[in-house]
Amino acid sequence: MRFNPSIQQKILALLLSLALPPLALVGWLGLAGLTRARDTAMQEGISALQTQAEQTLADRASDKARLYDQALAAIEQQVESVATYALAAYGREPLTLTSDRVWVAPAPSADQLQRYPAEVAYAQHIIPMLRATVAANPLVSIGYIAFEQGGVMAFDDESVVDALLAIQPFDPRTRPWYLAARASNGPVWTDTYVDANTGLLATTCAMPLMTPEGTFLGVVAFDLLLRTIQQDLLTVDIGDQGYALLVNERGEVIVRPDMEVRDEQWNEPFQTENLLDSPSPELRELVAAINGREQGIARIEDKNEPAYIAYAPIPTAGWSVALIIPADQVIAPAVRTGTRIGERQEELQRQLVILLISLGAVISLVGLFLSHSFTRRISSVRQGVQAISQGNLQQRLPPAGTDEIGQLAETFNHMADVLEEKVHELESNAEQLARLNSVSQELKGILDLPHLLKAIPHAICTQFAFDRAVIYLVEDDYLRVVEASFGPGGREQARHFIEVANSQPLALDGATVEADVIRSGKAIIVDNPWSHPGVEPRKQAASASHAYVQVPIFGREGRPLGLLSADCHLSRRTIGVEDASRLLMFAGMVGLTIENVQLYQDLERQVTQRTEELLVALELAHQADRRKSDFLAGLSHELRTPLNAIIGFSTIMLDGLDGSLTPSQREDLTSINRNGRFLLYLITELLDLARIEAGHLKLERTHVDLASIIGEVVDTVQGILQGKPLSLNVTLPSDLPLVDADADRVRQILLNLLSNAVKFSHKGSVTVSAYCLDELNEDAQIEPMVAVRVTDTGIGIPKERLNDIFQEFVQIHGGQSRLNGTGLGLTITRRLVEAHHGRIWVESVPGFGSTFSFTLPVAQAHRHTLRLPDETVSASGVTHQTNQVLYPEEFLGPFSLLDDPIQSDPSHINTLNQPPSGER
Repeated sequence: MRFNPSIQQKILALLLSLALPPLALVGWLGLAGLTRARDTAMQEGISALQTQAEQTLADRASDKARLYDQALAAIEQQVESVATYALAAYGREPLTLTSDRVWVAPAPSADQLQRYPAEVAYAQHIIPMLRATVAANPLVSIGYIAFEQGGVMAFDDESVVDALLAIQPFDPRTRPWYLAARASNGPVWTDTYVDANTGLLATTCAMPLMTPEGTFLGVVAFDLLLRTIQQDLLTVDIGDQGYALLVNERGEVIVRPDMEVRDEQWNEPFQTENLLDSPSPELRELVAAINGREQGIARIEDKNEPAYIAYAPIPTAGWSVALIIPADQVIAPAVRTGTRIGERQEELQRQLVILLISLGAVISLVGLFLSHSFTRRISSVRQGVQAISQGNLQQRLPPAGTDEIGQLAETFNHMADVLEEKVHELESNAEQLARLNSVSQELKGILDLPHLLKAIPHAICTQFAFDRAVIYLVEDDYLRVVEASFGPGGREQARHFIEVANSQPLALDGATVEADVIRSGKAIIVDNPWSHPGVEPRKQAASASHAYVQVPIFGREGRPLGLLSADCHLSRRTIGVEDASRLLMFAGMVGLTIENVQLYQDLERQVTQRTEELLVALELAHQADRRKSDFLAGLSHELRTPLNAIIGFSTIMLDGLDGSLTPSQREDLTSINRNGRFLLYLITELLDLARIEAGHLKLERTHVDLASIIGEVVDTVQGILQGKPLSLNVTLPSDLPLVDADADRVRQILLNLLSNAVKFSHKGSVTVSAYCLDELNEDAQIEPMVAVRVTDTGIGIPKERLNDIFQEFVQIHGGQSRLNGTGLGLTITRRLVEAHHGRIWVESVPGFGSTFSFTLPVAQAHRHTLRLPDETVSASGVTHQTNQVLYPEEFLGPFSLLDDPIQSDPSHINTLNQPPSGER
């Protein structure tokens, strides 16, 4: 056989060849010194070896404790895993009874098994988990689960039932491990007891089964035979006379080499030795340290001979490991070592001389051979790695022997094969993902549900290498075929398949493959549809498919929408897992797309329905508003006729045309006349508002001289000052242009604003001014306008009420007026201004006064570039500068445009010698 030294051997040889000269020197000096220090070395060696032996014993105890802690912790985890699995299975749908044998206290029988069917099925369901777990741990002899209900018990090995039948009656609920677990909240390790199955000594790790509500169901437990633990402990290298113990937290010996069953029965407690009862105070003190979870090594008297005991805790079970070895056995290696030092010294000297001569002869040859062997093959590996890194995935290394470098070359070649395969796989997956993304984008652009459902099977056939595809949707509790694609020329066959499949829709709770796909949420490949029990025969006869794959369609929050079915009927291609995976991914995207289209169509239908309802409601509201306005206009007109008669006749009587009156009669008639006129004014305002809202009043717009109308209205208002210390001023430009307006309506607007200004100003002045400006109209075109301002020094309007004064029936300062009005004057004024396509706004500071401004369009013939003149002429002929401030600057503020342009009737303007009632 050809010799192929390993890399490790070659490196070792190279190191020895390099280290030979210093090794020879050190060896020669060592031998010389060893001769002089032989006696001293023997004594110190004995002491050192004794210390080392003690430390080794302590380390072995610690290592053994750690290993046992890990092993017992692993068993605890397995018990907890089985308990968790058992609790997860508890409360599921009824489980089916199997043929696995279980125990029912006091002994299984047909009646007992029928009495607790749920517990028996539940126990049988856990048996596979028990078997798998016990098989994975060689320390565990048996695993089982016992239930409080009926004492039902299942084992990983059914032969245990036969052993228990031989000792019946047997009730697991009375066993130590069951009682200990029921009294605890977690895993517990029992003391040594006699196993009922084997009759041997055992200890158990048990775990209670507790539901989240705190209900105790039973116990999961794993047994460890003491014989197994004894054999494992004896493997500790502590000499022929040494032995090992396991001690619990009470000082009781759980395991020792000579522990075995004597006369105890399985249903009797096992009596073991308690080290705390030892007559030796040193041993009792040591056991107390062991129970305190300490670790270390101590010297004691064992069987009247000195011995060493090393101990360490096992935290998982609450036990401790103790290793006991006689002191003579510890010292013996040191004594023997000292004796052999002298014998080996002379022999070592001779061997060293021979070794140095031999190594010196081959050093140069070995170095040359090794260097050449390394560099040649390592260079080959380096070249291969460089080729792979540059993208040459076909690069392979030639055979390089069977050593580590040869193995590295083989591993490199295997890696290159796998890498090349993975790259091809990634390229294929990337191509599939790109195709899926393309189909997804195409389907997302379809908002018509029938069109979308038709496009889905077609996309499956064209993009995923299937010949035929069908889409089912859930309707109520059934699956119905909504669309199918059977390839070129297969439209008639697809239509026939849809008719057959929908003639008897598939129930979601049925036993068909389709229902199973919906319930499980997983893809299913049916490769034997003609004999499969879950395939509906009529549907299979219509499709004649030899194999197909079906995947579920889910929407948001896991709501089942339907399923996709596809086959390769024409090409006879075998359907693989990759096909199912791709189709399942496509179905996930399809579910969201279908749901989005459904939501879109539902929203579109709701919007259409709500729009129709709103249009009907709006028409009804307009009709009711028109009827209200018509009724109010008719009623106001009918009331004015008798009121005019009352006012006329009372005026005649007050003028004395019907004879003289007594003072009381004159006072009564005066009150009748005054209140009648006031009532007529209120009715006229209501009539105006009604006509405007009903659209019955039209403006007679002409070219109006605004300055002339302002003069007329100021003259009218001069008569209602009632002796107030209040002056009326007019400040107008000398070339104020004509406006396009209804003269009577402009007169009514000015009279309302001036009457209000006089009414709420107790002293100071009321000033009317005008100026030209440009504004943007509704068509976003610049339109020349004339703005008229009425400024007073009255009580003002609070800022928070500025938006309310133009509303109907609103009276900001009604309580401060001697006569209360309807609150319609400013409302009518606003609507008349807006009917002229102008706007009105107010600026006010409480306690300083208010400024009401409105705009009117300039007449068409005067729409030229207007310039504000340097001087203006007042009504009294006094010249004023146009930039003169006639009111405090703080009056100026933002204005708001109001809606609802209206019309009104000015026929009541001259019916009163007093201002309209206050609207503020």
